[in-house]
Amino acid sequence: MAQKTDTRSSILQATLELIAEKGFHGSPTSMIADRAGISVGTIYCHFKTKDELIHALHEELEGKRRTVILKGYSEDLPFGERYFHLCRNTYHYLMENPLEFRFMEQYSYSPYGVCNLRQKLDSYVEPFHALFKLGIEQQIIKKLPLMLLFDLTFGPMINAIMDHNLGLLTLEEALIEEAIGATWDAVRR
Repeated sequence: MAQKTDTRSSILQATLELIAEKGFHGSPTSMIADRAGISVGTIYCHFKTKDELIHALHEELEGKRRTVILKGYSEDLPFGERYFHLCRNTYHYLMENPLEFRFMEQYSYSPYGVCNLRQKLDSYVEPFHALFKLGIEQQIIKKLPLMLLFDLTFGPMINAIMDHNLGLLTLEEALIEEAIGATWDAVRR
């Protein structure tokens, strides 16, 4: 059984690397199989289609990211501290996992992600969703559409991390805190 899990993990890792490097269309299953050191048929022993493989990778990364983002999180913290905590953990996770960041960005803006977003909230965004809803109810957060609150929080974060990864910006801890403070100012009442 361990070999089957190892093979599945190898397929997912190869898919992550290739899609992060070459995009969805530039990563055929033959290339994924080569990178994983297996035959193409082996991929289909684990996943019925390439789409299923891509969704499975997304689900796995989403779960991992959610776990990291919620590490040390407590609903007992004051509201603003909860916002900073979630944002800080998100910054660090995305900066420390550039392949996962690139894959998730591609996924989010592809038909895969658009369809997924319409069907459900990604689990890593759900804590922000709950926090924003509570903040609106308690009149701590501006009464704006939730998607706009996400845009005001994640838009600057995503762009800053892209610039950091390209070497255009150095995101040290003090600057991350200032950036989070700027997004907090944008969403709070």
